[in-house]
Amino acid sequence: MIQGLHIPEELQDEIDYILNHLAEKARTDTILLADISGQLISIQGIMEEGIPAIVAALAAGDVAAMAELSSRIGEDDPHGSFFHEGETMSIYLHNIAGSFILIVIFRSETPIGLVRLFAKRAVEQLLPLTKKFEEVMGPHKSYNPDEFSKGITQELDETFPDDL
Repeated sequence: MIQGLHIPEELQDEIDYILNHLAEKARTDTILLADISGQLISIQGIMEEGIPAIVAALAAGDVAAMAELSSRIGEDDPHGSFFHEGETMSIYLHNIAGSFILIVIFRSETPIGLVRLFAKRAVEQLLPLTKKFEEVMGPHKSYNPDEFSKGITQELDETFPDDL
């Protein structure tokens, strides 16, 4: 269980099963699932670089920015995915019903088509769990840039204290 969010064990087990299956099938290094505010729900795999909580918070900011960009170009449904291709590592993000953010981190030699195929299947399985999650956690708040900025600043301060 991730510190900070108290999710019923049955729901956590369902989520972990789906993400573990995705990690196996898509040959990924790390999969994170966060709520729309960037709080971690589940981690599968090991991150060689970066801190999962910060990656999740930054992904939430990316998803919020992409939702705003989508609306500015007339896209009605901002709940989609986007992909960053790096030299050695790549990342695939998917906004699931405005409740979850699926974050898939994988090596660049892994075919993006493989990741997209199995991520799409995982999204289809996670979609019904968003309702259960919202029943337990309450409905998500709308994105507030000031709250995001405060949250990421707090997370960075806790991760990198001044007394180092």
